[in-house]
Amino acid sequence: MSTTPTAEKPLAGLKVVEMSTMITCALAAMMLRAQGAEVVKVEPVLMGDPMRYVGSQKNGQSALFHNCNRGKRSLAIDLKHENGVEAVKRLAGEADIMLNNYRPGVMDAIGVGADVVRGVNPRLVNISVTGFGTIGPMASRPAYDHVIQGISGLTGMQGGDYEGDADYDFIKMLICDKVTAYTVAQAATAALVARASTGEGQHIDISMLHACLAFMWPDGMMSHTLHDDDVIDMPPMSESYQVLNTKDGSIACTALSDAHWDAILKLIQREDLKDDERFATLPGRMMHLPHIMKVLKAGVAELSFAEVMSAFEAADIPSAPCENRHTVSHNEQVQAIGALETYVTENMGKLTAPTPPVLFGGSATSLAEASPGHGQHSRAIMAELGFAADTVEEMAQKGALLCA
Repeated sequence: MSTTPTAEKPLAGLKVVEMSTMITCALAAMMLRAQGAEVVKVEPVLMGDPMRYVGSQKNGQSALFHNCNRGKRSLAIDLKHENGVEAVKRLAGEADIMLNNYRPGVMDAIGVGADVVRGVNPRLVNISVTGFGTIGPMASRPAYDHVIQGISGLTGMQGGDYEGDADYDFIKMLICDKVTAYTVAQAATAALVARASTGEGQHIDISMLHACLAFMWPDGMMSHTLHDDDVIDMPPMSESYQVLNTKDGSIACTALSDAHWDAILKLIQREDLKDDERFATLPGRMMHLPHIMKVLKAGVAELSFAEVMSAFEAADIPSAPCENRHTVSHNEQVQAIGALETYVTENMGKLTAPTPPVLFGGSATSLAEASPGHGQHSRAIMAELGFAADTVEEMAQKGALLCA
């Protein structure tokens, strides 16, 4: 493993310790790994990260776990054992970044809270991720993606647009977990930049609730940003995002300009609507969006996918084919940018996963690495931390260390 930063691997030489379950810190740490950092994942002995067992899996390890843990090493250790706490302190002493997503107070109770680990290593960037923050009536409650989707208002944005819609609905993916993960990764590298000037690390608190509110606010909460009486309220741009179903395929599109609108009216042979004052401007069309979409959907229903896409491309209308989970990897543009890579690992066989999306220096990189087995690297990591072989063996025999 290279310890010298390069344009493609700017974090090479940095060490990350991840103490977490499920997605937020795991995905953040994997992003840091993709940029060159070494990552040690500290897991409980008995079960490990529960994400190992969620969803499609092979040989006892899930695709979800793989997609958030590629390239890491796993230390499975009992933190109630004195050597478990000592091992974490030694890891902190060597680390640049330490991540955890336990509830407030848990790390302190274990004996490896922020004051302890930063006392061991003042240069450490220590990040604690919580669901709701460290204060307030919900601070100690459990938080999962669906809970944060609900309280942040995201579920309210998915329904209720038109008559007959449900009032609330979920985004059908773990959006809040992943938004928080990107927030964590950005905060970690920002703190490293600060450390380069000050020589000191810092402790950082990030809540899923706060991260997701900040994420959805710019467009999703436009109508709740301005408060004066003379504000002209308009629906968010996302309400103009529509799926048009042709007779042999579906297209994601939105007509933003007057030229786009005119081209669509010509395509569906409804140029008579050009003279309708309600639709003469983009604000007017946005205010009458339900009626417009009814006209557009009816107009393309009997047209072929090819002729609609051809017309859209000629008019430079932002649009693309709607892919599904079975077809997206075959899309020519997805393949052209090398967004996915297929490779083989010993434990999970042949698989496909995304390549790192950031092209440092304009060069593509790969993260075609295995995800660690539970406790796969425990023995090696304990030796690196200076624990004697007989101590490691005794811990393994007593169930305080899993050496896979």
